[in-house]
Amino acid sequence: MNFFKKNITDAGVIKFLSDNPDFFLKNPDALEKLEIKHETGEAVSLIEKQVEIIKKKNLLSNTKLSEFLSNAEYNQQLFIKVQKLVLQILNEKNIEELSKLTEAFFEKELGTEICKIYFFTQEELFELSNERIITPEIATSIFSEAFNSGDLALGGINKELSSMVFGSKANVEEGAICKLHCEKIAGTLALGSSSKGKFTKDSETLFLEFLVAVFSNRVDTIIKNINA
Repeated sequence: MNFFKKNITDAGVIKFLSDNPDFFLKNPDALEKLEIKHETGEAVSLIEKQVEIIKKKNLLSNTKLSEFLSNAEYNQQLFIKVQKLVLQILNEKNIEELSKLTEAFFEKELGTEICKIYFFTQEELFELSNERIITPEIATSIFSEAFNSGDLALGGINKELSSMVFGSKANVEEGAICKLHCEKIAGTLALGSSSKGKFTKDSETLFLEFLVAVFSNRVDTIIKNINA
């Protein structure tokens, strides 16, 4: 009995063959003792098995490349649309019209089901319509929970918040509630969907946060020009 016999593990065999890639060239008889079975149970040659593995790897690589190109094309189209909106925002001199064109952009250009922009103020200022104004007291009761963990709330929306923001007929299940970053007036930009999966908590928000920042900055500029 050999007390010094060492058990050979699968990992050890793999490492040995990796370190000696010409092993089967030097020992062709070893190939005859290999037994490789297909998923169907039929025996196949080593070469056939290698070809099968290579095909699977190529298919996976092609799939990943296709996904990458599709995402790149989508992001390019999105960038062009966002660029168009930014130019429109920078040229707008009325907050009410600015809000309307931004809402229309999300709904028509980005396919958002519903977009609503509100401002929190006590009276009609800056030529805002009554429908776009929420008093600070009501706004606090509506949005305090949504913004308790940050300036952007994603995910499911309860019926009370949905009805107040989007209207009772909208039947919104999920949304993105964004706090505006204006210096002179508080407000929110809200996006809603009647189906789940559109605004999950792990959704990418880079473009949304960028647009909220540009919109907020333009509102401040318009207000400064009014008071100048």
